[in-house]
Amino acid sequence: MDKPNHPGLKTHSISIVGSKVFGGFSSIIDKISGKYSFKKILIGVMLIVIVGLLLTTYKINEIKTRAFTVYFGDEEIGIVRDQEQALSILSDIKKELSNTYDIDIVFKKDVRFEDTHAKDDLIVSPAELKSNIKSRMTFLVSGYALMVDNKEIGFARTKEDLENIIETIKKPYLDGIDENSDIEKISFIEDVKIEKKDIPLNKLNNKEELLQYIQTGTEEVKTHVVEVGESLWTIAKIYDMSVEELIEANLDKNPEKLQIGDEIKLLVPKSLLTVETIEEIQYTEKTDYEVKIEYDNNMYKTEKKVKVKGSEGESQYIAKITKHNGKVVEKEILKEAIIKKPVDELVVQGTKELPKTAATGAFLMPTRGSISSRYGMRNGRMHRGLDIAARTGTPIKAADGGKVVYTGRKGAYGNLVEIDHGNGYITRYAHCNTIKVKKGDRVYKGQVVATVGNTGRSTGSHLHFEVLKNGRNQNPANYVR
Repeated sequence: MDKPNHPGLKTHSISIVGSKVFGGFSSIIDKISGKYSFKKILIGVMLIVIVGLLLTTYKINEIKTRAFTVYFGDEEIGIVRDQEQALSILSDIKKELSNTYDIDIVFKKDVRFEDTHAKDDLIVSPAELKSNIKSRMTFLVSGYALMVDNKEIGFARTKEDLENIIETIKKPYLDGIDENSDIEKISFIEDVKIEKKDIPLNKLNNKEELLQYIQTGTEEVKTHVVEVGESLWTIAKIYDMSVEELIEANLDKNPEKLQIGDEIKLLVPKSLLTVETIEEIQYTEKTDYEVKIEYDNNMYKTEKKVKVKGSEGESQYIAKITKHNGKVVEKEILKEAIIKKPVDELVVQGTKELPKTAATGAFLMPTRGSISSRYGMRNGRMHRGLDIAARTGTPIKAADGGKVVYTGRKGAYGNLVEIDHGNGYITRYAHCNTIKVKKGDRVYKGQVVATVGNTGRSTGSHLHFEVLKNGRNQNPANYVR
């Protein structure tokens, strides 16, 4: 095809134009020098020079921006500087296709050009132009279509390519079978066929891309790269998803141990094909034992003891299992053999009502007043109780039911009452004014056992209250309410 315009002007043509313009200036100056002043002549010359420079600049820019709009048929596919470049690309495409398909290629559409002007940023690259031409080709080639339930899913040049894709999809479910399983059948629940068809070239699929599309239901798997401080919860919020969806889409990731830089898939892959496997499997499984209750009228309701310890049994099974894409959808037990019978556990439970003096397991505040000193270090020494300031004579109540194991004077404690609650807990009530119980008495929760005083090492009327668990002091504030 002939070029409608010359690609550019030689540099010497600009020099000729300039010499003619400035040669004319000398002639004009000679004619008008006798009639006008030198100032007017100078202004005129400057105007002529400026006009000449503007014309020259315009001409250079006009040449520099010359371009051609390329059309493939009636569609615009880009702008180029050189027509030969586009024609060469078209020729290369024809050669590639001929070599690939071993046939002569004749396009129904041809390339044509229209003059235009364009800046460099509007010019397409050879790669873009080649891609644009290929995407608009309409000729047909012989190929094969993968049909799923009579719907075209993808296309390939050869039947073998599609067969390989099908086998690749099945392979993981065959590899996952262990030595105790026998595959009876592997197939697709959909109607899958391969049909020979004449296919537009631009519909032929890359083998790897078609495989990914079938396995995930999308041509592109979108991901999120984990940044500092992110978790599945924050990522789910960003993309308006649930954490459960993200976990299902990223089964290879530990949700509790995400690392910075990890790629998180943002969709749950849903294969367009469902691989159904039917296998016969042999396995052993633990069987639970039953817990039986025996009641004893001589034991309190809160008491319980194991009379016979239970143990699990074991059975061997042969089952037919149906899986869809690796997930069990049906399980049929064909045979069961008991290897070891389970032993039922026998638990003795008391029925007798608790006495009023029994421990309830929860402590009440033993007296009314204000906290004057808490549990912990005080003046360089460990203070092992809770001090409750109150007037002398204020009643002190048992924090819970139990048995009085000490009453009387005891060193720095002054007058002391100690109650064993029978469940590993002991409480102490110190600095008492008067004691209302004696050793060996059983007391109920809330019963008055003493009154607030200022005996022993004390700086004022108050109750020093201690809680011990298995012989070790505890912080009473964690127990009283």
